[in-house]
Amino acid sequence: MMLCCGVLLMGMSGCATAQVAQDTVAGPQIDTVLASVDTMPPLASGYQWLSYRGKADIVDTGGTRTCNFFFVNRVDSIIYLNVSAYGIEVMRAVLTPDSIKYVNKLTYQYYVGTYAPLRLLLKRPVNFALVQDILQGYGDERLAHSSFSCEYHDFAAMDSTRSFFTEMILKDLNHLVEIQAHLKVIRFDVPGPTGIKIPEKFTELKL
Repeated sequence: MMLCCGVLLMGMSGCATAQVAQDTVAGPQIDTVLASVDTMPPLASGYQWLSYRGKADIVDTGGTRTCNFFFVNRVDSIIYLNVSAYGIEVMRAVLTPDSIKYVNKLTYQYYVGTYAPLRLLLKRPVNFALVQDILQGYGDERLAHSSFSCEYHDFAAMDSTRSFFTEMILKDLNHLVEIQAHLKVIRFDVPGPTGIKIPEKFTELKL
């Protein structure tokens, strides 16, 4: 699976099928209005920060798991991902162009290193740019003619000049896993968290 799916699946391994408590959101929020295909403004671009929250349903051979997530992207620099279930944090991950830092709060494990283990696991030249493109709305182009697909649906107008998707579906075309994410609280140019701390009692995850 592509890196974002790999990180999500690692973090969501402890999530069960359930209705998950919603995260509390502070600060201003952009009101969105669903736009038809004919009147939809272009996909948002030109921002330095992007963040959104949402709920993801992960379907694999073990069934369906549901988790909440919080995503922050400082463009071309950092990706921050937080996953929770039942109101309890499951994992955090921070990706940069050169490294991955991952903390699993359920297994008390962490990983700090390069993309090499996930490239080997997923059999793809996974890198920061690919993950960023997928989460910004360009995954359908980047994953074309591969064993994975990315679909974007339910675009909403952020204002009169730009829109953004509110549903994203990532699929392994070998039918091993599908992630369906529903987005909310989409923000542009609002800085968010970009770091995580590894607790001393956690042990290193060998990938």
